[in-house]
Amino acid sequence: MRKILYLFMVLTLVSCGSEKAANISTDTSKGTISTAGSMKISVQSIISEMEKGKYKEGELLVKFKSGIIATSSLKLHQAVGASVIKRFNVVPNLEHVKLPAGVSVKDAVIQYMADPNVEYAEPNYIRCASALPPSDTYFGNQWALNNEGTYAGGTKGADINALGAWGYTSGSPDIIVAVVDTGIDYKHQDLVGNIWMNPGEPNCFDVNNDNDGNILKGDCMGWNFVGDNNDPMDDDGHGTHVAGIIGAKGDNGLGIAGVMWNVKLMALKILGPNPTQTEGCIGGFVSDEIAAIDYALKKGAKVINASYHSAGYCKSEFDAIAAANTWQVLFIAAAGNGGDDLIGDNNDLLPVFPASYSDPKYGGLPNIISVAATDQNDRRASFSNFGLKSVHVAAPGVYVLSTVPQDGYFDKDFNFGTSMAAPHVSGLAGLLFSYYDGNQNTKFDYSMVRNTILRCVDKQETLDGWIQTGGRINAYKAVASLAGPTNLTATATSPNQVSLSWSANAACEAWHKVERKTSKGNWEVLGNTLPNSSSFIDSTVAPGAIYTYRVTAVNTIAESFPSNEKGITTPVANNSDGGGGCSIGARSNTTTAMADTVILLIPLLVIALMKRRR
Repeated sequence: MRKILYLFMVLTLVSCGSEKAANISTDTSKGTISTAGSMKISVQSIISEMEKGKYKEGELLVKFKSGIIATSSLKLHQAVGASVIKRFNVVPNLEHVKLPAGVSVKDAVIQYMADPNVEYAEPNYIRCASALPPSDTYFGNQWALNNEGTYAGGTKGADINALGAWGYTSGSPDIIVAVVDTGIDYKHQDLVGNIWMNPGEPNCFDVNNDNDGNILKGDCMGWNFVGDNNDPMDDDGHGTHVAGIIGAKGDNGLGIAGVMWNVKLMALKILGPNPTQTEGCIGGFVSDEIAAIDYALKKGAKVINASYHSAGYCKSEFDAIAAANTWQVLFIAAAGNGGDDLIGDNNDLLPVFPASYSDPKYGGLPNIISVAATDQNDRRASFSNFGLKSVHVAAPGVYVLSTVPQDGYFDKDFNFGTSMAAPHVSGLAGLLFSYYDGNQNTKFDYSMVRNTILRCVDKQETLDGWIQTGGRINAYKAVASLAGPTNLTATATSPNQVSLSWSANAACEAWHKVERKTSKGNWEVLGNTLPNSSSFIDSTVAPGAIYTYRVTAVNTIAESFPSNEKGITTPVANNSDGGGGCSIGARSNTTTAMADTVILLIPLLVIALMKRRR
């Protein structure tokens, strides 16, 4: 017995020692900071990303560790000879820094990262608009919303089925979509009714006052982060084209219709036609993007559209989008248009940002939807990037007609690119927020909206194996995914059976849940039907009882509001066969059953009394 006890003690000590050893980190590399997901930041990783991407010379984004006082950061800036341009609220302790002449970005990164007070220091990356040069101008049709197969040899039905979605909702002015882009022509006749106006700045373009206290004077309809002023007018056309896809005013007899007819488009200008600064592309800088994200979050945007991309992992950009996730804001990102050869790249192998922050390898942010482009035949556009891990869905991105800054008659144009695909998804997200608002149907949070978009796609062989869902978005399926059942009827076909039928309105449900309650009971689930079913047989009822029924559409994401409630009383069992039959065992008419039981017991009682007298 002692030997067994000693052996047990030895094994216990060994196991404790093993556990302690297993918790000792073997990562002894210097200057490495763990981040979200599997991505780690070090001097080497930052320099490696610099070689992939383009960035602005003479500037840096520096994030100090939590708790570092301002005097410590100031001393480091003075040692480098740098000065602070801007500090950001959306990413605490992040500073936009201007470097002194003669100090390269690479040398500054090395110097800042050597300081123990610094979490990371990285370039101010360039992000380029994800559009290709437009083709024919001025006239066409919006095959992306309703493809009749008559445009450019297209295929009937190769569209997002906006008409079906509009049968349920055309949007809401309560939903704000931030267009982070080249600005918006806010005077455009097809957009003017859907432009967001800052309720905190009642006097539009009043540059002398900061009524809402955000340090941006006169920001009555957004902000121009490129020029650092209150006029986010589009001077390129890209942002206006994106805005029109999302929310050109519908059913107004003018121009085109956006995916949302009713919405508030927030104009946040971070991109511009400044090729000398952005190395030839219509682009901007991560520092302005972060400021725009901060603005969008504080002003109530539900969706941010990001139709831009380029190489170069940027931790500060990641942190800003992660903050958007904390605020439960969706970030819809263009997957990108390939390299210089305009042949789509695999984002799993050659990531582009910000879209690839959805990849687990780079943090796996759950609020991003990365969007590829399809053509009028539901094929992946040849220029569109792809990736089974990092690109989620596809949307039309070829020959897309939308608004451009007005110049006399030419106020609409065609355009190509994942820049055009992404706003179709942003518009759909807005429709879902509008419909599933807790009033007319169950309330969706941002993750439910995202999951619904990804779940309710039209699967395509041409996309299978290329993108995560293998499908192109379907606005009707998504919006009607959990449309509540209506017109519930209940018919008692016998004393022991009730037949239910209803109008099944859901388009992307997994099943219908059937519930029942008695006059004194609570709701109980009877069973689940197959998808698209509209009937159910309840064979567990009792004769002469009262029941109430309701039906709910359900999928893995949520469930709809229940249908109308329908009450019914089952008939009493028919005993009129001339034999005065016994009702013992009947499931209803309890009084009659008890009386029959007493009658049957009378002979037994008589016999018992006679025996007792003897």
